[in-house]
Amino acid sequence: MFSNLYNNKEFLRFSIFFVWLINISGFFGVLSDQKDFFLSTSPFAILISFILLVLNHNYRQKGFATALISIIIIGFLVEFLGVNYDLFFGSYEYGNNLGYKIGGVPIIMSVNWLVLIFLTGSFTEKIIPNSLPLKVIFASLLMVFIDIFLEICAPKLDYWKFNEEIVPMSNYNSWFIISAICLYIYFRSIKDKEHKLSTNMLVIHLAFFGLLSVFL
Repeated sequence: MFSNLYNNKEFLRFSIFFVWLINISGFFGVLSDQKDFFLSTSPFAILISFILLVLNHNYRQKGFATALISIIIIGFLVEFLGVNYDLFFGSYEYGNNLGYKIGGVPIIMSVNWLVLIFLTGSFTEKIIPNSLPLKVIFASLLMVFIDIFLEICAPKLDYWKFNEEIVPMSNYNSWFIISAICLYIYFRSIKDKEHKLSTNMLVIHLAFFGLLSVFL
């Protein structure tokens, strides 16, 4: 049944409309007196984005499931080691607005890693179609660019916070390296990529956290 949604223009239009709707609503909700309620729905917004992203892909293609599972596992492991052993990113801890945690890590964060890798990878594929090293480098830099806005917003949204006064440079260095590993898996494993929804979601992420970094 779900396989019929791939390349379904009506479902694609619905998906694009819906992700814009929930993020615009979330943006104004976070700035309203109902901030706590809207922030508590953050895990569901990420999960919905993930589901729509997968359903708009040719998820039966060879390598898709392997890439998806690998990136999710890598995302959780690096966060687990980061939170519990101060590896990679520095000393930090998660707040309460990203939902249920295992070992101090919200399980939705591994899904969020996957979503961001798919968004940056898809966009990069459109502008750098041939060179794998250039694609990995460019998309990893784009991941770091997104993270800059995330780090500004995260403490104010009770997503996570660093114990240091300033976000350490090791965070951005590790974000680049881990992103590069995940993006290499993405580019090597997934040949039939989705672009329209992914591009919209990338613009949404940049606009959402970029604007929140100014108005919060």
